[in-house]
Amino acid sequence: MKAIVFIYSLFMLLSCSGSKGLNQDRNDDSKYLIKKIRAMNSWHIIYAEKQGSLYKIVVGKADEVRGDCDEKIAVGEYYDLELKSRRDNAPVINGVKLKPMNYLDVECYAYDEETEICIEPKKGILDLYYTDDLIGLCYLRK
Repeated sequence: MKAIVFIYSLFMLLSCSGSKGLNQDRNDDSKYLIKKIRAMNSWHIIYAEKQGSLYKIVVGKADEVRGDCDEKIAVGEYYDLELKSRRDNAPVINGVKLKPMNYLDVECYAYDEETEICIEPKKGILDLYYTDDLIGLCYLRK
């Protein structure tokens, strides 16, 4: 009976460590894991995770008729994205960069007349991001 328990324990240990090794090969610390994609009016909101931090990426919807897209992003996949902060790229008027005193002063941004997209402090999302690596859901980098 002890031999069966030992063999079963050994099997479980090896099977768990084997799957962890496969995930480590796939998980690259420099890439973002796409967690969720949703649409709001003319915009895609993409939730991505990198090294335990959650990012909210906003991209405009592209004309879906275009056949130029070789790869669309997908939930559960990793992508190399260069994100740009909406907060760090505040507007400049007369050479003065307008920034709120506190990053929580601005909770929502108007992307068009119909669409307001907000940060989510309770989920740890304190900024909105955008990237030139996506047109709609089409991934441009290789």
